[in-house]
Amino acid sequence: MKVDFHVHLEEGPYSLDWLVGQACALRPFLDEKEESESRGWANELVKGLAQRLQNGPYSREWLDLYRARAKQAGIVQVCVAEHLYRFAEYRPYYERHVRVGDDRLGRAQRRWLAQMANDSLPAYVAFLAEERERWAEDGLALRIGIELDYFPGGEDVLREVSGQYPWDVCMGAVHFPGGWGFPVRDVQEHWERVAPAGLYSSYFDVLEQAIESGLFDVMVHLDGIKAFGPKPDETALLPYYQRVARALRRKDMAAELNAGYVRGQSLREFSPSFRFLQILAQHEVPITLSSHATAPDQVGQHLAEARAQLKRAGFAAVAVFADRKRSELAIG
Repeated sequence: MKVDFHVHLEEGPYSLDWLVGQACALRPFLDEKEESESRGWANELVKGLAQRLQNGPYSREWLDLYRARAKQAGIVQVCVAEHLYRFAEYRPYYERHVRVGDDRLGRAQRRWLAQMANDSLPAYVAFLAEERERWAEDGLALRIGIELDYFPGGEDVLREVSGQYPWDVCMGAVHFPGGWGFPVRDVQEHWERVAPAGLYSSYFDVLEQAIESGLFDVMVHLDGIKAFGPKPDETALLPYYQRVARALRRKDMAAELNAGYVRGQSLREFSPSFRFLQILAQHEVPITLSSHATAPDQVGQHLAEARAQLKRAGFAAVAVFADRKRSELAIG
């Protein structure tokens, strides 16, 4: 039984590259209506983009493209899990914990948060809840998740979010070690100046704190920072991998194999790496599987290779969640 247990319906910032990405996402569906690259096709593409922008990501038309792609790929469970930073209600949470001072990099982070926080969390949850039945009628399970950024001292806010809505799964992540966001493009020069030893030590310390908080069902992209920051010899990271695996096992928390990290990054590997996966398997840590799609054409991407890698690492099943209760499915 195939699953894709972590996709996003939108991810900014809203650059020209983003618009091109949206056009590419729409193209496979438009090619069925018009001859490719004809004037009629171009007109349909422009209309599709205009509708996409006007309706936003939480529209039936956009979500239906995810459903169509999942069916095409033979996937029977899809979990949508948006980042908390996408929701305007929680922009103050990030501004309390992320460095948004008056220096150049601080202003870049403040601008990035403003670009990302466009939507309403209650509206997001209500929209997906309304769509569950249509997916079920089509033979697919739609799960509702949230990806929560952990900051030491921010536990009360995350506890409120996780308890306030009918989530199927709450995912934990560390994207801003030391208050600096490694996904923020304009802050990349900060990471280039940081010594790898100190960066990875502080990152994994916060990751362990996130696990020990007990707030999450799954910790996602455990070593995702490698795709953005300086990359040390992995041998130096093995003690951190062991510590994280022991903490996850102790808290009975799952980890995630995120296949999306091969897209658009110089580091051509999944997250976590194969050696990290082997250590998680040795500690019997449950594992979820995701494409980390940010557009419908990416649903299911690289998951066949990811399933094969899980088997090689020693896993026989993947974890899935409903109503925050975990179960397992054999790897197909």
